[in-house]
Amino acid sequence: MVDFYTERTVKWKDGKVVLIDQTKLPLRLQYVRCNTHIEVADAIRGMVIRGAPAIGVAAAMGLALAAYNSKAKNSQEMLSELEKSSELLRSTRPTAVNLPWALDRVMQAARQTHGNREEIVRAVINEAVRMGDEDVENNRTLGKWGASLIRDEETILTHCKWSI
Repeated sequence: MVDFYTERTVKWKDGKVVLIDQTKLPLRLQYVRCNTHIEVADAIRGMVIRGAPAIGVAAAMGLALAAYNSKAKNSQEMLSELEKSSELLRSTRPTAVNLPWALDRVMQAARQTHGNREEIVRAVINEAVRMGDEDVENNRTLGKWGASLIRDEETILTHCKWSI
């Protein structure tokens, strides 16, 4: 049984990124497991993951996968690989504002790590997981605020406004 109050849209689990496949909702709860940053990029591009904050967290975790799977021999090679992976992830949804913000934040954590490649990997994964935790907490806070404004008999319709 899934606890919908604690289930995460995006999570890091055992060196993989697990996403709720939002193309299957609301009829089915199905997961996509991504082993590489390329698979995360495909999931973002294919709208498996939706919503600006979730897209940002998915991109951050995609970058964490790039670090986790990297064969770089030193920190300079690692940073170079992460830059390339970041650009691929950035190209997936050009209008998603949280996506470049999240990638920039993870890259900043990587650049500020003055250690070996293993320390960069740890810093990148920790930053991506921290972003996921922050997103869950933000959603809980918004839910509490919203719940105080809505009576039981009311219906709410939401939509996303975007422009080019």
